[in-house]
Amino acid sequence: MGKKGKLGKVKGMLLMALLLFCAFLTGCSLLDIKDGGQGMTNPDYVEPEKDEIDEENSEKAQYEKYRFEKNQHEKNLDEEAQPEEDQAASWLSESGGQALAEEQESLRDYGAVLGAAFLGYTADYSFPGKQKQREETYPYLEGIPAERIIEYEGDEWYVILPEAADWSISVEACNWNEDFTDISVGELLWEGTDGLPVILRCNLGDLHSNVRITARKGSREVFWYPCYLAFAGEIEPTEEVMQLVSGSYMPEEGYLYGMEGSWYCDSAETDAGEPYFYSVTFLTGEDGFPLDMWYYGGFLNEGVEEICFFWDGSYAYGDPLGESLEFWLNTPDGIRSGTIWLNLEGDYLSIQEMEGDAFFPFTGGSVETFYLRPEAEPGENGDFSGNEMDLLLAQAEVQEKLNQGMAIRDVDGMDTVQGEACVLFALGTEHPDQFVAEYYYAVSSSGAVYRMDDLTGEWEPI
Repeated sequence: MGKKGKLGKVKGMLLMALLLFCAFLTGCSLLDIKDGGQGMTNPDYVEPEKDEIDEENSEKAQYEKYRFEKNQHEKNLDEEAQPEEDQAASWLSESGGQALAEEQESLRDYGAVLGAAFLGYTADYSFPGKQKQREETYPYLEGIPAERIIEYEGDEWYVILPEAADWSISVEACNWNEDFTDISVGELLWEGTDGLPVILRCNLGDLHSNVRITARKGSREVFWYPCYLAFAGEIEPTEEVMQLVSGSYMPEEGYLYGMEGSWYCDSAETDAGEPYFYSVTFLTGEDGFPLDMWYYGGFLNEGVEEICFFWDGSYAYGDPLGESLEFWLNTPDGIRSGTIWLNLEGDYLSIQEMEGDAFFPFTGGSVETFYLRPEAEPGENGDFSGNEMDLLLAQAEVQEKLNQGMAIRDVDGMDTVQGEACVLFALGTEHPDQFVAEYYYAVSSSGAVYRMDDLTGEWEPI
């Protein structure tokens, strides 16, 4: 072979090698594109199309979004439903909630559907004194929101409470025919299903009620027409409506509420012009009913009390507002009874004799003005300084001797009994020309009362 033939053969081999190398590069490029630029993979593996990946991610995102929105919606529903009940009862204090639960349990024990109580006669529910009185008697009324106070025509106020929240309560206006034999129901004044109390103002007079209370549960209905029985001191009950236990009676003498202690008069004079004083205390029982009356008085000698009488007895309201009182007092001459009229103006209470025996035994006037002398409260050391006379008068033997006609006088000076400083008093007979002391008493500021032994001169506790 010549030189030219060898050169052609070499060129052919180089051309073949170049073609093979180009084919190799082309194949690698195709594989790299298919592999996403990540290098070569198993040629048997088939990647899903990009559209398929986007579709799967989109469905998953939509599902997660749906779950989130569903959970959020359910949470919002719970928050909307729960706070409505919680918000409705948010004004209840801990003691109010406990009193409410106990009251409703009592209603269930008696098989009652509704509990109610008369709160008093007043044109304004927020009347000072009475509001505090109501809230102490019914703790669950403290802070009751305005939307739960239903005001209709009239001056009678009631609290109404269902035995449980599964009763729907409605308050509707109603009208009676001329002979009060038929009734027609009118405007819906209020409706609720939360099991919480409401306060209602209604009734223009005592002859009939101008509202109807309806309790509904399923097919069962209970109707009640609010009515207060003044002679009984409570509402008119039915088989399914009962008087609330916590306020079996609501005192109506709002002007006396919160005025514990003695009403004191130091401006009186006898017919002869001698300075005289009176001290009257009206007491009520735990149920609020009028209970006892303590009444004492005597001369004032340069500000020093000389007690001439101490009468005890009882009293009752003479009218629905409690402004007139009928009294019965035990005196050495027998029972003294009559009627007095009370009128509070600011801090002063005037008492006027109306009928029966005279209320003021030794003065010529039938009207006297009193001011409140609050009952002394314990000081930081537990003492009752300034309340010694009241502590002495609370002793039964002292009351008995005063009812027998004796009098009490302060004794100048003090004495120490069992390590305590005591105020001294003398109990004896008042003669025209002198006072004869027959018994001596010592009262400590801590409340201890002692009697002097006539034979030994030693103090002995009562």
